[in-house]
Amino acid sequence: MGLGGGFGSAVAGALHARGWELSALVRDASRLPPGLPAARLFAGDARRRDDLQRAAEGAEVLVHAANPAKYRWRGVALPMLENAAAVAESERLTVLFPGNVYVFDPADGPVFDESSPQRPITEKGRLRLAMEARLAQAAERGARVILLRMGDFIGRHAAGSWLQYLIRRVPRGIRLTLPGTSELPHTWAYLPDAAACAAALLEVRGELPAWYSLHYRGHRASFAEIATALHTASGLEVIPHPMAWWPLRLAAPFSPLMRGVIEMRYLWQREVNLDDGRLRSIVGDRCPRTPLDEVMREMLQGPVPAD
Repeated sequence: MGLGGGFGSAVAGALHARGWELSALVRDASRLPPGLPAARLFAGDARRRDDLQRAAEGAEVLVHAANPAKYRWRGVALPMLENAAAVAESERLTVLFPGNVYVFDPADGPVFDESSPQRPITEKGRLRLAMEARLAQAAERGARVILLRMGDFIGRHAAGSWLQYLIRRVPRGIRLTLPGTSELPHTWAYLPDAAACAAALLEVRGELPAWYSLHYRGHRASFAEIATALHTASGLEVIPHPMAWWPLRLAAPFSPLMRGVIEMRYLWQREVNLDDGRLRSIVGDRCPRTPLDEVMREMLQGPVPAD
């Protein structure tokens, strides 16, 4: 589910490189991005359980990488998750689910491991907590679940990621828009690394409990460190520019997307870092961490909008 998205395509690529046979449920194959690994495509919609059941026949693993646009989680994400959980129960599948940090209260941090309390402070966090609870229930009903919790995705193919919106080419070099202070550490997940970790976990899934939550530390980097890495990668001047939040607040009454962005602003004001000791103890060096300079160099090889 979600082959055309950033995480879905990255995990598909990592599994394909390891010799896995892939199937995918897609609504419109003509809209898939180029360069995806070979997969057997099933036309359908994950909001229809029969479509998902048909695509999952004979599978061992269900990668739940579908991510509704514009924060339409309650009306779209929850029904899709319910279908995925039900199909996983009936087919005895292992579900790989990408978790995020929304379930945590920064006041309990700044570093969180798998035993940390989950006390979300936003509606989106409470929805994510409900989704995770449904998957835990599925693990009691015959499915297996691996939840890999990560920070904000970054990378050339991380479509819709925050960092892609914050980097712009300008005549003087690169403008980096700052949604928060420049020195506050933030948790980032470089897609190729995160996908490699996910694939490594799936290859040892039989050794894990039926419900297993793991954290991926990724890069813990401030915008000052991002700026330094961008300069090292490009040789260009990086110009920090504070983000103007007032236009988003003006648009919020008319835009679910803007309301969602403002609701999650606290993540640019408080630290929420992930400890991945459990993950490292299981997969070790099969879970890489590409240096931040190289991550920025790869990002700049893709299309970077100009102002």
